Amino acid sequence: MTTVHIRRLTLLPILLLLLAVGWPALRAPRADAASDQEYIALGDSIAAGLITSLPSDRGFPALVTTQLQKLGATQAAPGHVKLSDLAVPGETAETFVTNGQLDAFKNEIASVKAAGIDLKLVTITLGGNDLLNLASVAPADRQAGLDRFKTEYPAAVNDVRQALGGLKPVIVVTTYYDLSGSDPAQQGSDAWWVAQFNDIIRSTAQADGLKVADLERDFRGHITDWTWYPTDVHPNNAGHAEIARLVWAAAGLDGVPPVVTVVKPAAGELPREMPTIAVTASDNVDVTSVELWVNDTKVSSLIYEPSLKQYVGVWDSGSVTDTQATLSIRATDLAGHTTTATVDVTKPSS
Repeated sequence: MTTVHIRRLTLLPILLLLLAVGWPALRAPRADAASDQEYIALGDSIAAGLITSLPSDRGFPALVTTQLQKLGATQAAPGHVKLSDLAVPGETAETFVTNGQLDAFKNEIASVKAAGIDLKLVTITLGGNDLLNLASVAPADRQAGLDRFKTEYPAAVNDVRQALGGLKPVIVVTTYYDLSGSDPAQQGSDAWWVAQFNDIIRSTAQADGLKVADLERDFRGHITDWTWYPTDVHPNNAGHAEIARLVWAAAGLDGVPPVVTVVKPAAGELPREMPTIAVTASDNVDVTSVELWVNDTKVSSLIYEPSLKQYVGVWDSGSVTDTQATLSIRATDLAGHTTTATVDVTKPSS
C-alpha cells in the first residue's frame, strides 16, 4: 500500500485522491437477495469508498443505495436495490477504458438485462488521478495532460453511454474538490487547475445530458470537515455523506418534499416570552435540516428529540421589536426540497 507523502501534499495540495496503483478496490458485497433495481458506481478510490471506516456501508455509493432503498419502500413494489461498485483505486479516464473497468461494466449491463433488473442510476467519478499524475510536472506538461483529459474523459463517458445499449438510467458525474483554498480565478493556481479539469467534466455532462454532483463548489470551505487532509486527501465519513447528498440531489429521483407540522406554539398570543418551538417533520427518504425563521430571518436550527419524535428549540420573542411575528419552520430533505409551515404569533401581554 502506497502512503501519502507530505512533500507531495505540499507541492500540490489540489490532490484529491490517494490513488495507489495496485491497491485493491474495496467493493460492497453483492447481495444474495433477488434485486428489482440496481445502481452501478464507476470510477476511482473515492467511488470505491477508500479511507472510510467501512467502505461497504459508509462510502457514498453505499449511502446512495440506502437512499434508493428508502425511496423504493414508499412505492408500490419496493423490492431490493443492488449496488455494483466497480470502482478501482488508481483509475484514470484512460485506464478506465483500457484496464478492465469498462469491460466489467459491460458484463454487469449484460447481467442486468438478462435478469430484467431496473437500472436506476450510474455514477462516474473520474479525473482525480489525471490531476494526481500531474503533481510535480512543469506547466507545459500539465497543459498537455489537461489536453489529453479533454479527449479521454468524454471518450470514457461516451463508452459508458454506448455500453448501456438502450437502458436509460440516470447518470451522475462528480467533480473534484480543491484542497488548497486558493483562488480558482488566478491562472496557474492549484485551484485554477482543479477548475480546468472540472470544467471538462461539467461540459461533457452538459453535452451528453448527464447530471453533475459538484464537489468543487460544495466542499469549498469544508475541507477539514469533510476530508482527512492534511493526513490524507480522501473524504472522511462526513465527506462521503455529503457526496451522497449531492449525488442524490443531482439525480432528481426523489420528487417528494418533506411534510412539516407546527406543534408548538399555537397561533395567537404566546404563553411566555421564551416559548418552546416543537414541530414534526418527515420525509420519504430523509430530513436533513429543520430551521426556525422569524420574519424571514433565520434564527436557529431545531434539534431532533427522539423521545418526542419532534424537532425542538426555544425562541426569545424579546429579540424582535414588533408585537407580532411570523414564525416559519423550514424543513429540507436529502434531495434539496424544502417545505415551510408558518404560524403568526403575538408577544405575551404580561
